[in-house]
Amino acid sequence: MDTKKIEEQLKEFTNQWKSKLEEFQTQFSLGKMDATDAFEKQKDTFKNLVVSLKENLEKATDSAKENITVLKAKLEELQVQLSLGKADGTEAFEEQKKKIELAMHEVFIESKKFFNTNFDHAMQQFDNTSQLFKTGLEVLKLQFSLGKMDSKDKVDELQKAMTEKMNEMNNQFKQAQEIGKQNLEEWNKLMKENYEKMKSFSEDWMKKK
Repeated sequence: MDTKKIEEQLKEFTNQWKSKLEEFQTQFSLGKMDATDAFEKQKDTFKNLVVSLKENLEKATDSAKENITVLKAKLEELQVQLSLGKADGTEAFEEQKKKIELAMHEVFIESKKFFNTNFDHAMQQFDNTSQLFKTGLEVLKLQFSLGKMDSKDKVDELQKAMTEKMNEMNNQFKQAQEIGKQNLEEWNKLMKENYEKMKSFSEDWMKKK
């Protein structure tokens, strides 16, 4: 991919992350009552990306037919998981989250069998948005947990810690913009690190509640 295309794609990814991080911060401040609707909104956004990926897959005529068939099935399974009904509580959310993430992983693994320039571009978009989506799921996990906390002090403590964590992620995000300017692989690596940090943060808090 030439430098101009890398810069255009990085700009696209940057706008995605900036917008979503701001959305996550606002969403979390609304508390548990908004968590279910926020989850549906995130699923709908990701479903649109899956539809786009399937359309790109149809154009990858130079790839082995059996590979296309298997990946198409994996994408359809991911669509099924993203289309399940509303999660009406923490347990339902956790179950859906687990199945969605597994389906996402299987799509990514199967996609590694492709060597098609246009489809590769679509998969870079999928990979980036996957990290963003999973980061959002960790935020939602904590948002759902607010309703189970037995004191206002704990809620306030978590909300303060989340604000600090999101500020930290914003600073890391700005650094990633500079590092990733000419290297999308490095960008994706840094975004995966951001997700892992958020996952670790949420898991630590879940143990405290």
